Amino acid sequence: MAAAPASVKQAVLDLLASSARGVTDEMLTEKFGLERMQSLVLPVLNTMMQANRLNSRAAEGGGVLFTLVDEQVASKLQGLSPEMMMVYHEIERAGSNGISSGEIKKKTNIQQNTVTKATKELDRRSLIKRVKSIHQKTQKIWMLYDLMPSTAITGGPWYTDNEFDHEFVTEICKIAESQVKEEWEVNGRPTSLQEVDRRIAGSGVSQEALSNAHIRQILNRLVFDGKVEELAAPPMLPHSSDRPPDAGPWFKSCALAVTHYDRFTSLPCGVCPVFDQCAPGGVVSPESCVYLNQWWEEPDLQPADPDSTADANAAAAARSSMAVE
Repeated sequence: MAAAPASVKQAVLDLLASSARGVTDEMLTEKFGLERMQSLVLPVLNTMMQANRLNSRAAEGGGVLFTLVDEQVASKLQGLSPEMMMVYHEIERAGSNGISSGEIKKKTNIQQNTVTKATKELDRRSLIKRVKSIHQKTQKIWMLYDLMPSTAITGGPWYTDNEFDHEFVTEICKIAESQVKEEWEVNGRPTSLQEVDRRIAGSGVSQEALSNAHIRQILNRLVFDGKVEELAAPPMLPHSSDRPPDAGPWFKSCALAVTHYDRFTSLPCGVCPVFDQCAPGGVVSPESCVYLNQWWEEPDLQPADPDSTADANAAAAARSSMAVE
């Protein structure tokens, strides 16, 4: 005997509520059988869609995916025009990345004044909200009211009021650099990313919890600035028994940090990957080195009298001695 419509509706509601990702028509058919699906379940689904309690879209593997709409949200959707519902669903599909009014117009093919009217009404009903984007500061970005903007919109912890917070980042960098330098120069041991994470978390300088990815960004900046170095292999260090060993990566203080820049700190030999193969008269030689010639031709390194044979010979000797040394 077929179940009563009320029982079928409750069974459908329970099934939809059990899966936040939604239920496909194939799953419903498997649950209720083909005959009951067509005669009892489909009418229930249509009634729920008319009451805005149900969303439907194409499933990835084919068929239709149904997702349950919160009852409070459904009540706010009552009385909206078809155009407003189209705008709402486009904003819903955008998720935590949001969508601009221009994109809504393009995707729905609705006139801009209608889009503006729709977003204004949806905003009034607290169904959507406007958020600021670090990439599109002059555009209106919309997302569902209860969603939190993604870091692609906010920029993450390094941004405050949509502006890059230089002071905050500098303070975090100082804490990380200080720990790495102290451990290496005082205790003779490298510092793991996890140790830097714990130090920054304990400092209280950040009101927002920073992930390992955020700490990695800070350490990368210190590496690029020539203040710390990343170890190619993890060190063999004893670890505390009350927690597993840190996974790394590991960092140490730079042996010779560059604190000022002049012609000698910019000498290409210091960072040349084939320095060991460089020799006067060789395949790689100071005489044929394009980068060394460019460095030597800078105005303040040229001899006072370019036509002077003695100065020219001295210049060639100096370049050769650099490779030997």
